[in-house]
Amino acid sequence: MANRNVAGYSGLQIALHWAVVLLIVFQFLAHEGMEHANDAFQRGQAPGETDLLMANTHVVAGLLVLLLALARLWLRFTRGVPALPENEHPLLRFAAQTTHFLIYAAIIVMPLSGLAAWYFGIGQAGDVHETVFKLLLALIALHVAGALYQHFMLKTDVLRRMIRPVRA
Repeated sequence: MANRNVAGYSGLQIALHWAVVLLIVFQFLAHEGMEHANDAFQRGQAPGETDLLMANTHVVAGLLVLLLALARLWLRFTRGVPALPENEHPLLRFAAQTTHFLIYAAIIVMPLSGLAAWYFGIGQAGDVHETVFKLLLALIALHVAGALYQHFMLKTDVLRRMIRPVRA
């Protein structure tokens, strides 16, 4: 994937990034209703109205994460992304590229595994969903730490370019 010599992210790329962030935060904070509904179904009972509403909201938000992630990838491949700083240490470059790849993989695998567990009752998919969720939290922490390190220690524009769009 070439960066196609873009100077920064487009407004749409930035909006999609932050929309996915907000949806993931929502999913993290509101997953309890899904757990309660799933537990009720496992016991052969109907979940409460609130839990069922939260479970359905969780499914919709997960599908939105998947769709927005696919849109982000499409833009990444068609429009391109800005290059990492020229003097970036090879280890930092590798860490950034690997972290981005794994975050994209996680935000695609999570909704798919969640759907497989919820709609098709595939227990192993639920296990994958939970494991990838824990991995995603670690990757997000690494991603944020890397952006802050770039901004405050290395004094690069890596963080600013995800806030300020550049016209293509």
